[in-house]
Amino acid sequence: MVRKKTGPMRVALAASVAMGAMGLAATPASAQASQSTQDIGVADIVVTAQKREENLQDTPISMVALGAEALEQKGIGSLNDLFTGTVPSIRIAPFVGRVSAVSIGMRGLVPVDATQVTRDATVGVYIDSVYLGRVSGLGMELADVERIEVLRGPQGTLFGRNTIGGAISVVSKRPTGELGLDMKAGIGNYRGRSFAAHVNLPEAAGISVKIDGVYEGRGGLVQNPLGPQALDYGEVKKYGFKISALWRPADDISVLYSYDLSRDKPTGLYHYITASTQSPANTPSFVTLDTGRVKTGRIGLPLFRNPQEAKGHSLTAEWELSDALTLRSISAWRSLDSTQMDGDEGSNTTWGPNRRFGRLSYANVKQNQFSQEVQLVGDLGELEFVVGGYYFKENGRDEAIVYSLGTLNSTLTGVNLFPEPSPDGGASRLPDRAADVRVRSKALFGQATWSPEAVRGLHITAGARYTDDHKDGRLLFIAGADPDLSFVFNSSRVDPMATIAYDFSDDINAYVKWSRAYRAGGANTRSTILRTFGEEELTAWEAGVKADLFDRHLRVNLAAYTSRLSNQQVDFLNPAFISNTETVNAPEKRHIKGIEADITLVPVRGLSLAVNYVYTDAPPTPVRNIFTGVIEETFSAFTPKHSASFSADYAFPAFSFGQLRAHVGLDTAGDYIPNGTVDVKADKALLLSSRLSLGEIALGGGEMEIAVWGKNLTNTTYNLLDFRIPGRVTATFYNEPRTYGLEARMKF
Repeated sequence: MVRKKTGPMRVALAASVAMGAMGLAATPASAQASQSTQDIGVADIVVTAQKREENLQDTPISMVALGAEALEQKGIGSLNDLFTGTVPSIRIAPFVGRVSAVSIGMRGLVPVDATQVTRDATVGVYIDSVYLGRVSGLGMELADVERIEVLRGPQGTLFGRNTIGGAISVVSKRPTGELGLDMKAGIGNYRGRSFAAHVNLPEAAGISVKIDGVYEGRGGLVQNPLGPQALDYGEVKKYGFKISALWRPADDISVLYSYDLSRDKPTGLYHYITASTQSPANTPSFVTLDTGRVKTGRIGLPLFRNPQEAKGHSLTAEWELSDALTLRSISAWRSLDSTQMDGDEGSNTTWGPNRRFGRLSYANVKQNQFSQEVQLVGDLGELEFVVGGYYFKENGRDEAIVYSLGTLNSTLTGVNLFPEPSPDGGASRLPDRAADVRVRSKALFGQATWSPEAVRGLHITAGARYTDDHKDGRLLFIAGADPDLSFVFNSSRVDPMATIAYDFSDDINAYVKWSRAYRAGGANTRSTILRTFGEEELTAWEAGVKADLFDRHLRVNLAAYTSRLSNQQVDFLNPAFISNTETVNAPEKRHIKGIEADITLVPVRGLSLAVNYVYTDAPPTPVRNIFTGVIEETFSAFTPKHSASFSADYAFPAFSFGQLRAHVGLDTAGDYIPNGTVDVKADKALLLSSRLSLGEIALGGGEMEIAVWGKNLTNTTYNLLDFRIPGRVTATFYNEPRTYGLEARMKF
């Protein structure tokens, strides 16, 4: 395919794509028919996976991009909405006990415990090109999103450290400089309610301002029998706002400043008890094994909210030095304060007469970060390039305290609650565990693509990133005492990549890619000796083809990869003390391979059929358990061998009063090993969702849309997450039940 050559801002390409997509950002997973560039066909989408705007079909990377319309149709308003496998490449699950923190993985690389400030993720998450250092806070509601790009596989050159599994890049809508209001409100079952408003103000003195505000609330999924004033399990309450100002002092200079603040106050998920190894004689009379969902909890216990606040400033400046060169600076300051107050309803307790009951886990993470990136993007005819530098600074602290909510009575028929508000009856508690960390990372990177005119259609890309990482920290408390333990991690390395791509025609191209990336080492703060571990390194081969066939009625994007993971970071749980884990680097190299297919068919005007399929072959790694000395097999958590998402979208012939659209989605879920536990496997499941909307209804000077939606319409239940506690029970978290609602949207 002949690559589109435009100026650094790619304005012409963005305009043509916007017209061709009817105002929708079409994707391989949810493409829409274009009405202006062709009568029927799969529309293009612009992505920035290589730090420049280009057609997704021209980008030699296995990736999925979801535009604003596709996100709305699929009901994706935050990263938490991807739990069910709507995008099968992304494996997301809540971390045990922390409803606002998530584990994110791709291609069999899923960190089970990345909530510690001394550890890092395997998939980098970027909001408007700003890397988020902590997984806490990623459950926040997204603001006015233009698109989400999911880059599969190692992205060690342009996106840097801790992207061995891939990267998720969220792109927000910029101020338009024209007066406009986009407002949406909705209601749903479980007392669901939502509101979002996006206001663009007219440009004044070269400055355009945009204000975004969002709110989402929902009642609990499981009722707390403590009483009508008690909080229930699974409540949602989150809100936030963002203000952006775009200044254009000259035609070739732009400066975008943004400030965002979001707060999240959910309650914990209900802990189902699905297996027990405890003595039947010591089992409380009100504890029975759960075989499915319940409407009311097993016993009334105090429940607390999990407050979290994330906020940040960002400043992005661009200067078009010429038609061929753009200089870009991205500066960002962010902070996070995330608190967990998770009660387990007895699943994490040793039962017996007069024993403490209802473990309450308190944890807090405080983090602040600064990042600065400079890019020079060039287009010199046969040569396109990106060079730049990056600096990242992070300071963090986490602490944890374990309380109990009450004690079992002598007959094992009830619980005597500790006096409120202190869960432990008023006793002062020092942290059971606390640590702090400092991170400093510096990098230089470059990538260039040569497209020789002598061999039309050939594109050769090479790149490398030099990274110098430093991390140090110390364990402040173990069981309330200062253990005087500290650690230091240093790494200096170069991670290269190379790609050969060839355009067989304007509509078919293929590529072969080799790349390397790494995940930083550190220390395990759940360790009693602050055990350190080294970095992981992943090398991967990837081959892919991207094709628009039959006059763009069919889009087929295929990729196959094989990767080798060295020094895999593996966690082991202490069977005698479940709060203690140790991390080691596995001596055995691990080989993971897979296939990714994104197929879209537009057979007739208005109808789009799509399937995303992912095959992952991630055999277990043999590692010696540091506690037992036994060789054990470590699996990839939350990674099914086969996963897929199917969707159908239809735009009915327009009525005189509006446009009717329908969406139906079917996602595979479950069928994986949660938390690397060998003998507990999540159930297989199919989840059905739909949305029916009537839009483009004339309303004064604007338009209106009303929609009904439903998720998990068949009310399927599967174990989203299993956590086995040795010598006690298996605690299970189920997926969300059937939810549905009505929403109205107005645009002016």
